[in-house]
Parts: sequence; structure tokens; C-alpha cells
Amino acid sequence: MDALTARRRLLPALLMSALAPLAHAQSASPTPSALGEITVTADRDAVAAKAGTTTTVTADDLTRQAAQNMQNIARYAPLVSVPNAASGSGSVWDSSGNTGFNIRGIDGNRVSMDLDGIALPDAAPKPDGSTLNSFGIGRDYFDPETFREVNIVSGTTSNIGAGPGTPGLGGSVQFTTRAPEDYLNAERPVHADYKFGYDGSNNMRMHALTGAAQAGNLQILTLFVHRDGKEYESEGSAVANPDDSTSDALLAKLAWSPLAGHKLTATVDAYQASHTRAYLNKTSALYPAGVDQQSETRRSRFSLDHDFTGKAALFDKLESRIYVQNAEVDDHTTGPYVSQGQRYDRSIETGYFNKSHGLASHAVKALGAHQLAYGFSAETVDTRRPWREDRTVLATGAHQITSKNRMVDTDTTKLAAFASADIVLAEGLTLAPGLRYDWREMKPKNIDEYVVAVPAAQKELRERKDDYFTPSLKLSWKFIPKLMAYATYTRGTRLPTAAELTGTYDSFSYTGAGNGYAVLGNAGLKKETSNAFELGLSGHPARGVTFDASVFHTKYENFIEYATQPPDPVNFPTITQGLYRPENVGEAKTWGAEISTSFALGEWYPALNGASINLGAGVQHSKARNHDTGAEGELASTLPRKVSATLAWDDPAKRGGAALSVFNVRGKQAGPDVISSVTGARFDVPGATVADLTAYWNIGKHAAITACIYNLTDKKSSDHPSSRTLAARTTAATLSDFERQARPRRYAAVTLKVVY
Repeated sequence: MDALTARRRLLPALLMSALAPLAHAQSASPTPSALGEITVTADRDAVAAKAGTTTTVTADDLTRQAAQNMQNIARYAPLVSVPNAASGSGSVWDSSGNTGFNIRGIDGNRVSMDLDGIALPDAAPKPDGSTLNSFGIGRDYFDPETFREVNIVSGTTSNIGAGPGTPGLGGSVQFTTRAPEDYLNAERPVHADYKFGYDGSNNMRMHALTGAAQAGNLQILTLFVHRDGKEYESEGSAVANPDDSTSDALLAKLAWSPLAGHKLTATVDAYQASHTRAYLNKTSALYPAGVDQQSETRRSRFSLDHDFTGKAALFDKLESRIYVQNAEVDDHTTGPYVSQGQRYDRSIETGYFNKSHGLASHAVKALGAHQLAYGFSAETVDTRRPWREDRTVLATGAHQITSKNRMVDTDTTKLAAFASADIVLAEGLTLAPGLRYDWREMKPKNIDEYVVAVPAAQKELRERKDDYFTPSLKLSWKFIPKLMAYATYTRGTRLPTAAELTGTYDSFSYTGAGNGYAVLGNAGLKKETSNAFELGLSGHPARGVTFDASVFHTKYENFIEYATQPPDPVNFPTITQGLYRPENVGEAKTWGAEISTSFALGEWYPALNGASINLGAGVQHSKARNHDTGAEGELASTLPRKVSATLAWDDPAKRGGAALSVFNVRGKQAGPDVISSVTGARFDVPGATVADLTAYWNIGKHAAITACIYNLTDKKSSDHPSSRTLAARTTAATLSDFERQARPRRYAAVTLKVVY
């Protein structure tokens, strides 16, 4: 039996086993949801019960932080940032946007992102830039208005609590969408609202419509969001590249509870965004008028979920899902081009396409005082990254067509099984071992289109199979009823991606002959691994106090990055001007500490009922070593120290509230990047203290206004993870690059919500 036939037989069998509880269901009327209208807040007791560091951002937080994309989700979190590829910061054909999260100094695709337990595509690296941690296409595939909450898990996450989700070598970010029960209950069977938003940082206007209803055993939710905006109004002195944008998001859910303890939910989750950009900063002798780019992003997902809660032989709770997700980015770049005295019109179409099908199941079973959790997942992913140029000679009208796909088309199959247990050793003392097994198969296809000018590169392509185990161990001790101490160990693994195994760029595609340079993949890459340790305290040490603190140390091995190769006249006789390939070049270790605490002042002084103070801080250090060169130094992606403080008042009668938040990020200059062997001087990113003022007013039961002023003191600031790779300001061009990265000046944001 071949592997494909085996998978076709295996997946239906797994799906049948995941939905098996339907055969044993009892006939009874379902119990209506008891949830009221949506007021999403973090369950601090539940969060404190989990050993490890997790930052929860609620729907209300997203509104008050003006999170129209990833950028402001982690605005106040210590040791968390969202690197951004600024407009025009890459090659002319690269798009801009957010490339993921930096958590404790680890970023890019080493931090996983999933939406409702389904993995989002990786950011697309730039082989033409000879780097795997700088990206030509980011990860902006959603609208935060559709989220119920966001959980940012710091540090290696191999098991994700033995539940659905994507392991992350340096952390994970889990987005959860809204559901009908957030709005509906037995007393409120119908809900409708309209929300208008304005954000002055990029003149963004948002319109959101939400409708929900229930009838008997059925619940339905529809949420539609439309945005339009322009380029961000940077505090920097450089002229910003124009960027007119529109986006639409649709979230629709139909939930049916046919039997007691059972719920089936069908979900349609769709997002599309369009950007019309002008890269004025690319104006040069080669591009006398700069270039224009039309960028289209689309993601659609259909899923069917089954949730079971009750007493069965093998589980008390079972969550199962089947899904299809299609994510596409199309970038079309055009502009006049001059080369060797010849004038052209240059048109470049590049894209990144990921289509996945999968299923997953997660079960929980109580065994007396203990608890067992286990499950499996299976997914197939079809990935393509085409690159095509049509260069028109203006003098003759002749077309010069060039195809330089950035990687080989790849089909990937993934299987995983995971389990963990909470074993109560004594009162307040719990041991939680976990184990995850992953298997992956990658098959290249359409090989004849891969580096057509370097035939020997095609011969290196082959099918690849990998598997590995990742264990974890957590020990927690509630030494007083509401305060827990914990120690955790987690091993992480990240397999090399198709872009790393087969990513390519070359100079031969233009000439088809002669000598030149090439960037090729490496089929022999090994997996990256991590060993993470954390000690912490979490809980309520006193009345009105919530406290979380941790220290961590993580060792990373086999980091993958491009390295210069010696000439290979036997296999690549025409590559004489430089050969670059990814290798497992280095190792790194990071260590540091985080602390966050909040004080409910009304617990001590009744006159201050509703007032609170929230404090947070994080600091980390690192060391990296390149095995090939022997160079040692700080890991280039290390985050600077960050502290934050918020003074808030929330009316106990729920009529409104206000908050003043201040955060300080220490200035930092990245040293030589020993992993990528970049030794040039980098820009010294200055530190900054930024203050934000937010307020909200609930106008009765049917309207609410949120108004915010960000960067209250109009402080010029830049984000270190986004700017750390910029060259030191030695020329007008390098200074201009840095100025474009400056964060927005003082701006206001407001939302008005009207509820029926």
C-alpha cells in the first residue's frame, strides 16, 4: 500500500472515531446557553492555574488599543513585539506589512500563529536577499474585529496543552473568533449592533455589522467588517509611500445542538484586503519614477466542529474539527525601468499560495483527582510561490518573459498525536507530563519549472519524511490557596520549511547562459530544536492583588540561515559569482525575567472602588554562536527592556471608565548578526516613553463610545524589532529608511457602537 492510499484510508477512519460520541448520545433537549451579552474579559483564575507565561488580550482590549491589525495587539506586553516590514523596505516586488510576533527575542516563523486552532501560513522569506528571517510577504490574513480573544504564549510550545494548535519554537499566538453564545441567551434570543471606528494613524474608517439569533436548538452569528485607510502618518521626516487600502472580513457561524451535550458548528471565515501602493523611495537611475504595486490578500476557511460534553468511557469532553483553508497573496508591481541604456516597462507578478485540508480532535477525561488530555491532528498543505516578469522593450515592443519561482511547488502531509496528564501528587501539588509526536512528508512537484537555468539544482529535489517526539514536564505547587509556584521544561522542534529546502533566486534566468550567481535550497537541512526552562509564581498573594512573575532560560540549536558556499565546479560550473545556501549554522541561548501585577485599589479603600493599577516589565539577554565562522555575540533579534504602567478606573455601575497607560522601551543598537554573518554597523534605535489615554462611556444599554489618544506627548519613537536590521545612518538614503520606520505621531481613535 503506498503512502497516499494509506492516508486516504486513514483520514476517514480518524474522522469517524472523532465523531463516534454521536452514536452514543442520549435523546434529550439541549440546555440553552446561560451566557449574557458579550463582555469578554480574561478569567484570571483560569490563567493563573496554568503553569507558564500567557498574555491574554480580550475583545475590549483590542478596541481600546486600536488594533486594526497585529501591530497594536501587544502594545503593552513585556517581551512581546510585532515586527513590521515597512513600505519599500525590500526589493521592488516585495510587499509590506506585519511579519509575525517577536516573543522573548525569537521571531519570524519560529513563532507559530493559529486561528481557531488552524495554522496560518508562514511569512515568506526572501532568498533574493539571502536571508531567511526577513520577509517579502507577511502574515496579515485576518481582521481583529472578529476575535473574541488573543492568547500569546511565551517560550517554546510543543504540546499546546495537548490540545489543538501549532507548536512554536519560540512561542505561539492563538486567535479565537467570536461565537453566537457571546451574544445570545434564553432572555436575549436576538442581537444586532453596528460599530463605526476611526483611527487617525492612517485615516482608517471601519464599519462593522453584527447579527445573532437563536431559535430552539439553533444559533446563528454573522459579523461583517469593512475598513478603508491610507498609509501610516509617521513621525519621521521622510515622505511616506502612498498606500490606499481596503479590506473586508466575514465571520458566519451556525450552531446546532441536536442532543444534550452535543453541538455542531459550521463556520465560514473569510478575509480579503487590497493595497494600492507607490514605492516613491525606489526612485533611482534604474527606476526613474519609482514603482507601483497592487497587492491582494485573500484567506477563506470553512470548518465543521463537533463539541461533546458529558460522561463517556474515554472522555468527558471531546472537541473535533474538519476544515479547508485557502490563503493567497498576489502582488503585481509595475514601473518604467532603465538598464544599460535600454528603456523598458517592467511588470512583475509574484505570489504566495497555501491551501490546506485537515482534521483534529482533542479529548479530556477526569480520572478521580487526575486529568488526562489527548488527541490527534492531520493536515495536507499545497504551497506555491510563483514569480513571473514581463519586461517590454519600449523601442521595439518586444516582450521578455522570465519565470523565477521562489521555491518549488510542494505538497505536504502532517500527522500528529499528543497527550498530557495532570497528576495530583498531593494537595496543591500537581505534575503534568506531556508528549507530542509529529510526522511530516514533503513532495516537490512541477520540478521542470524549478531553476530552469541551473539543471543540477533540479536533481537535488527529492521527497522528504521527518518525524520527532517533543516532551514537556510541568510541576506546580499551590503553597497558599491562591498562589502557585511552578517549574516547566519544554522541548521544541521546527522542521525546515519548503522555502528553506528549495528557496531560490539566480541571475541566469535573464541571460539563460554564461556565468553568474545563485541562491539555492538545501535538501539536507536538519531540524531546529529548543530546550526551554521556566520558573514562576502566579496567582493572588493578597486580597485585590494579581501577581505573575517568571524567569526563563532557553537553548536553541541548529538555527537555519543562508551561508556563502565554496565554488562547486563539478555540480555548478557556471555559478562563479557566488553561491548561497541555507545551513544549520548556529546556536543561541536566551534568558531573562518577566513580571506583571495588578492592584484593585477598591479592595483596600472603598472610596477607590473601580480604580486599579497595572504594572509590567520584562528584560532578556542572549548569546549566539555561528558554527561555521566561530563568531559569537548577542542574538540580533533580542528585545530591549520594556516596562509599562496603567492607572485605570472602571465604574462599578458599568457606566464607563478611563485609563492612562505609559510604557518605556529602552534604546538598543543591534550588534553584528553572527547567525547571518552580517557585520555592518546597525542603526542605534533610540528608546522612548509613550503615553496613551483611553476612555469609554456606555450610554444606557444601547450605545457605547470609546475614545483614545495615543502617543499623548507626541513622542518620536521606533520599534526596535522592525528597525534593528537598518544600516547606520551614514547617508541620506539610510537615514530616510529609518525615518520611514518611525511610529505614528500623536493621533486619536474613536469607536461608536449602537446595539439593538
